[in-house]
Amino acid sequence: MRHVIVGTAGHIDHGKSALVKALTGTDPDRLMEEKLRGITIDLGFAHLDLGDLQIGFVDVPGHEKFVKNMLAGVGGIDFVLLVVAADESVMPQTREHFDICRLLGIPSGILVITKADAVEPDLIELVRDEIQEMIRGSFLENAPIVAVSSKTGAGIEDLKKELRALAISTPVRSEARKLRLPVDRAFSVRGFGTVITGTLTSGALVKDSEVELIPASLIARVRGIQVHGKPSERAVAGQRTAVNLQGVDLAQVERGMVLTDPRIFGPTQLVDVKLNLLPAARPLKNLLKVRFHQGTSEVLARVALLGRETLEPGGSAYAQLRLDTPTFCLHGDAFIIRQFSPTITIGGGRVLNPRPVKHKITDKSALGFLERLDSGNPATVVQSLVAAQPKRAVDLRELNSMLGMPEAELRTLCDGLADSHKLLHIPAPAPVFLLPEIARSLEEETLSLVAKFHEQNPLQKGISREELRKRVYDDLPQEIFRYLLDHLVEKRKIALQEEVVCLHGREIQLSPHEEALRVMIAAFYRQSGCQPPPVSELPAALGQDAAEVRKVYFWMLKQKMLVRVSDELTWHRLTIDEIKNKIRSTFKSGDKFGVADFKDLFGMTRKHAIPLLEYLDRERVTRRQGNDRILL
Repeated sequence: MRHVIVGTAGHIDHGKSALVKALTGTDPDRLMEEKLRGITIDLGFAHLDLGDLQIGFVDVPGHEKFVKNMLAGVGGIDFVLLVVAADESVMPQTREHFDICRLLGIPSGILVITKADAVEPDLIELVRDEIQEMIRGSFLENAPIVAVSSKTGAGIEDLKKELRALAISTPVRSEARKLRLPVDRAFSVRGFGTVITGTLTSGALVKDSEVELIPASLIARVRGIQVHGKPSERAVAGQRTAVNLQGVDLAQVERGMVLTDPRIFGPTQLVDVKLNLLPAARPLKNLLKVRFHQGTSEVLARVALLGRETLEPGGSAYAQLRLDTPTFCLHGDAFIIRQFSPTITIGGGRVLNPRPVKHKITDKSALGFLERLDSGNPATVVQSLVAAQPKRAVDLRELNSMLGMPEAELRTLCDGLADSHKLLHIPAPAPVFLLPEIARSLEEETLSLVAKFHEQNPLQKGISREELRKRVYDDLPQEIFRYLLDHLVEKRKIALQEEVVCLHGREIQLSPHEEALRVMIAAFYRQSGCQPPPVSELPAALGQDAAEVRKVYFWMLKQKMLVRVSDELTWHRLTIDEIKNKIRSTFKSGDKFGVADFKDLFGMTRKHAIPLLEYLDRERVTRRQGNDRILL
């Protein structure tokens, strides 16, 4: 079944709640105060089943005092019903809600003229003309306009047909993306405990799974799920969902939090953004305090414009928002800013970097980086986020904490960048990525430090590995240090003698004959690929003296050119790297596979597969579980 979420928008008392009730049979005004006052104060919810299609409605308040509640509901919708009453036409909150929908990038919608029974047909046509004037040039320019009466039912069936047509053409939300459910309500149910509700904007939620509430970093377990008021074992993107949580108290939960996959994401108080100011807004000056609305959260923030002092009405700029309290957002998230006082909507935009370093206002160098993040090209975005990391490198999990993509999709994207030499992929339990120019810089710094050590300490073999790591690689993962050292050895720039690093040429030298043997051995193991013969057969295969072959073979092991997996089996280091990369491109972290799967993947015999799997276990690439392996 296809699931979509539709939000109502429009001025107070223009019949939004009555329209939802006429469509669904459910009164979305749930609060007693709402029923007494006849206006929607907080979010209301209802749903409409149309066979293979289920439409969830988020009914939002129209009164200017409750626009922040409206923002909490409209962020997760697929399209909008913009409601205009026939007896009042376009009003101030109609325009503000329309501006909010534009700023949030809502892609489509339907215009509904309500209270059609209260006016003459000629007046309905005048309202239609005024609506068309307002929406000209916008995302709603070609949207259908349907006149209805919630009281008599006139036009309701026509509206259902338009709803169905638009819902079917709406792209399906991805269940493969990371779980995100912005919390819009939290309450307690006797005998069950804490319950939260929200629109599941991406991913899927399963009963008994472990989840996390960000930004509070609260770990909980899903005790129960309801979708549109009915118990369910599972909820998917596009559904209104209630979740009974075990392990958190009601006092710990509030609107604005996000329920998500555990131990991946984190809160932030800095976000780099592309900001658009409404034409009717006042000029926005640097460090102005505003109200930042994203998802269901509202946070006070200061706007640090980059490379300029003022943003003029109708203009766009790159900026950094400095938030008073932590929140959770990802690259690409839409947001709204409202004036601190009086609280009117003045602009909005998209989050570009949810975990930036703090920029100086005068720092124009950040502008080029933000332009690349704003390109819309996923490969460019990934490269830019890697480049922006203070540690100069990022593992796959940390990278996805800023993107929330399906893991397999992100891995494929990064592997493609590595294949085109735009990213350097370093095999590790969680693959690490850095820019090739950073790797070159680190290698140059390494060679410079080793050379300087030789100059200052001519009687010593070389610098200790640990001293070298601390002085050049201290803020980087161990995998990068090991990988780049091995790479320098492979290029014959340095040599490793036990725990000492020296420049190539200062260690034991090979004679011309031994160097020729080295080339032959390296070529032999590269050509034998995934199924090298036993070491004992190497001299005969090369047609060389066994003692000389053995000497050069052990020298190559010491130089990390070859990898000895067992007493009898050795692989070329590059072949081992290729095997690790192929495993990670075939399976994702946490996947289980057997010996037969491994043999089929590389076309090798059990005699080669078992020692190689045991080696991968020792290297913490895989972990044995019974007769299977789990990719770490």
